[in-house]
Amino acid sequence: MNNNDLSKLMKNAQQKTGIDMQKMKQAAEGGNLDDFINKNLSSDASKQLKNVLSNKEAAEKLLSTPQAKELMKKLMEGK
Repeated sequence: MNNNDLSKLMKNAQQKTGIDMQKMKQAAEGGNLDDFINKNLSSDASKQLKNVLSNKEAAEKLLSTPQAKELMKKLMEGK
């Protein structure tokens, strides 16, 4: 995935979730991703996301599922 694809993905994800992806990116780059996640996601969603982000094997497993691949495809297409 190149930078253009990533930007498109972030824009579409922002539209679908209502979460400002630029602010999320800035939080991650500034080492404040945990705070951002805690403020913008439910407690359950926050725990699940943190678990996946902290476990490379879990992230790879999740991203390899047909549902994740379909979601990525839809986000990339802007649908």
